[in-house]
Order: sequence, then structure tokens, then C-alpha cells
Amino acid sequence: MTDPFDALSTPVEPQTPRPAFARALRARVVDELGLDPMDALPTVDLPQRSRTMPTTTTTAPATSAADTAAATALVPYLSVTGAARALGWYAEAFGAVEQLRVVGDDGRVGHAEITIGATRLMLADEYPEIDVQSPQSLGGTPVLLHLTVADVDAAFARAVAAGATSLADPEDQVHGSRHGTLVDPFGHRWMLSQVVEELDVATYAERSQGTGFEVVGLLPGDTVTAADRPGSGGGIWAAVYYRDGLAGVRQLVDVFGFEEQEVVVADDGTTIVHSELRWPEGGIVQIGTYTPDHPWAIEPGVQGLYIVTADPQSVWERCQAASLEVMQEPYSPHYDPDGMGFSVRDREGNKWSFGTYGTGQTG
Repeated sequence: MTDPFDALSTPVEPQTPRPAFARALRARVVDELGLDPMDALPTVDLPQRSRTMPTTTTTAPATSAADTAAATALVPYLSVTGAARALGWYAEAFGAVEQLRVVGDDGRVGHAEITIGATRLMLADEYPEIDVQSPQSLGGTPVLLHLTVADVDAAFARAVAAGATSLADPEDQVHGSRHGTLVDPFGHRWMLSQVVEELDVATYAERSQGTGFEVVGLLPGDTVTAADRPGSGGGIWAAVYYRDGLAGVRQLVDVFGFEEQEVVVADDGTTIVHSELRWPEGGIVQIGTYTPDHPWAIEPGVQGLYIVTADPQSVWERCQAASLEVMQEPYSPHYDPDGMGFSVRDREGNKWSFGTYGTGQTG
């Protein structure tokens, strides 16, 4: 006769824990053992990577930076307290269109993508357990998002009406644009800008006389047009501040691989008041010199940017040669298993992440 308990029993099989439970348990273990949370993250040993795969069946030339520019981009990635509310606010204030949202078991938005006109922006809830914090947790941000619009006064008024705080109302500038600066309800700073006049270099330099600033890095006779300004007519530029701004520029150029396009320096010869550094595969970063009395001044060392590149291996090797602090060793993320990403801190503590995110994907 069959034992009823044997008949009712089911095989014991291991079950994969819920992701939220695994995250919480890992955080508790890391905290109890006094470990660095970044050391507890899994890493993957990767082979040497390059833009081209080794082969013995073809003699095709290596892909150049120009060839890969159309497939990559520099995309700001915001950390916010209350990402779901932020998605609604950006839609109301800036006309953003939500493209994608990934929500975790704990209810937090792990990843979201929006478009504002022709520009692309990513954001997520903060994850303090992996050192991803929002401006509200950090007490501010030195990163400034530069958004070009068709009517800056109307766009600025719309954002303020939706709850943004004005730091500087729109005004005409000597470089031919009209812009104003505000802080959104989630602590991120935006410069809304409109190109109102196309200037040649001579006119720009003439108008700058007596302001305490000198325009450098441009050739006589060059014309500054909307087509020459990456982001003019639609774009978001990230701004990063350093105590030694000129050293910051050199680091981005010599170590990371940015290309210097324009640097405006004050009469003291050291203070950067405007700059444009281009990522070879697309995108602009502005580097500024930190001054405590500046209306946007936030102490360096708390901001972070994600740079998309088809060849993170070469950037990683330069960062290693420069002995930059490693925040996260090279790994393959779950959303790009054939790709590579890593994070470092620069010499003033700002966090930079480089990876292949989106370089070979469709969406």
C-alpha cells in the first residue's frame, strides 16, 4: 500500500530568489561585513576588445571614429528621487515623450528613456546601495543640462509654471544666444537656450571685450553657425565643474579621448567660463572652473556621466595608465551581454562610466 504522505509529496527543487529579496539580502550582508558595496557587485573577465574582430579571411580596414559616430551618442543619465513623478513632470514642462520604462520588483524605476524633440535622455530612481544618488540626496549637482529650444521665453515660462525654480531669467548673450537657467523639482539644473543671431568669430570676440573674458581656440575668419554648434536646434549638453578647470580639460582630452573645440578663459588665465569638448562618437561636454560665488556653483566630486562608446577597452587602458580610481571593473551588463562597461573617478572625484550601451541594439 502506498504511503499517503509519499503520494502527496513533491520533489524538492532549488528556486531562484526574487530579485528584490536578493538585493536586500546582499545589501545586509555587505553592511554587516563592512564591505565596499561596489566590491560586492559581480564582474566578468573580458577578452581584449577593439573596434574590429581579428580575422584571417579579410583585409578590410579598421573602423574609424567617423564610421562609428552614427551608431553612438553621449546621453545624459539622470538619477532622481521619484522617477515616475519625474517622467510626468518632464512631459508636462518640456514636452518629453516616454519611450521606455523598466520597473523593478521594489517599485523603483530601474531605467527609463525619454525624448525631448530630437534629443534623448535616460533616467532612473536612485539606488544608494550601489552609490547611485540623486541631487536631492547629495544636496545639489554641478552638472548643467543645456537644452536648445525654438522659443526660450515660452519654454522657460512653461517650466517655471510647472514647478521649476528660476536661477536666471532668459537674457541675450554676447555669443548670439538667449538663455536662462532653472532647477527642476528633482534638483537637476537646466539651461534653456535659443540661437537668435549667427555671429562670425570677429564679432563674437569684439562683443566679448571688456567683459573680462577672452575667446580662444577659434581660427580668424571662422563663422559660428547653428550647424557648427553641436546641439543647436536640439540637444542636451552636460556641464562638469573642477577646481582646476584647465587640468580637467586636459584630463578629458588626454585620458578619456575628448576633442577640444572651444575654451573661453577669464583674464586671470586659469578660470574657464565656457568650453565645448566633443566626444568623437557624438556629444558635447562643457567643463567649467568651480567658484563658490557662482550662482550654479556646486562643489566638484559628486557628479557622474555615462559615455557611450564602441571601444571602451581603449578608454579603460588609458584610465589604467593614468592610475585613475576604479569604481567598477570591466563587466558585461545583462542588457548588453556582448558589451563592456566600467566606471572610474577622475582626479577631482567625479564619476565617469564608459560602455557599449546601445551601440549594437535596436529599440
